[in-house]
Amino acid sequence: MARNKVAWKWIIIGLMLLLFLPLWLWGISPELTKIPDDFEYNVLVFSRDNFYDADKKEFSGEFVSNTEHDYEVVKNNEGILLIKNVFTVQQYSGEEIINVERIYAIDPKTRKHIPGYSDRNREGYLFAPPGLKKGQNFTYWHINYDNPADMEYKGEESIAGLTVYRYETNYHADQTFELKKIIPALSDRGINLDINLQLWVEPVTGRAIKYEDQTTAYFYNLTTGERIHPWNKFHNKVTEISVLKQVEITKREKLKRFFFESVITGLIALAAVILLLYQFFIRKKRF
Repeated sequence: MARNKVAWKWIIIGLMLLLFLPLWLWGISPELTKIPDDFEYNVLVFSRDNFYDADKKEFSGEFVSNTEHDYEVVKNNEGILLIKNVFTVQQYSGEEIINVERIYAIDPKTRKHIPGYSDRNREGYLFAPPGLKKGQNFTYWHINYDNPADMEYKGEESIAGLTVYRYETNYHADQTFELKKIIPALSDRGINLDINLQLWVEPVTGRAIKYEDQTTAYFYNLTTGERIHPWNKFHNKVTEISVLKQVEITKREKLKRFFFESVITGLIALAAVILLLYQFFIRKKRF
């Protein structure tokens, strides 16, 4: 009789472990792998600008500028993270080319933009969704363009031993609002852009490792929409030092996700199966 009680106790524990698995997978594990309240993401960007000389009707020649690209959580609003994204470009003389700041409202578990909490409603993700499948596309918002970029899968690569997916898109944006305070002559003109954007993403975490864009900006007539002449042709690329830093951070985050999502999940399932099978064979042997 006592043996039967012990046997049923282990069977109940095994069943409880099986019932606990969904709670672990969809409740506890996402809490342990979500974006933390102290999240930061900082990269240095190598930038080259080439301004157009309207009098000479030619580009003046490339020069290197200083660029910072930073993210940080500024508030946890009832489980939604408000993340400030800053993009600042300056000439070596200190003269400002552009200075942009956005506030994103992000679900820390899914990395999705949440409408109704930030400076504007956005769809898509902070970088990319975790658990990307090969060939899967997604929508991303790049700070200095602030338009949805539909990122198209282009292939798998390796960066410093880390497997990443490369994405690319060609799209358009308008920077008139951002540049009005820097270019006084924009009273009757705007600036719009032709953009080629590439993004390298680690698929398990959805974290961006690096990006590169090549863009031509044009003055246009605000009334007719007709382009007048180019303003700037620029190229941004994350520096090698920043890329290696992001690789190391992402490797740690990937390992953390593997531990909670795979190792712990597997151990719970294994323990449940062993308990149930052991009790099944013991009881079968008795009879």
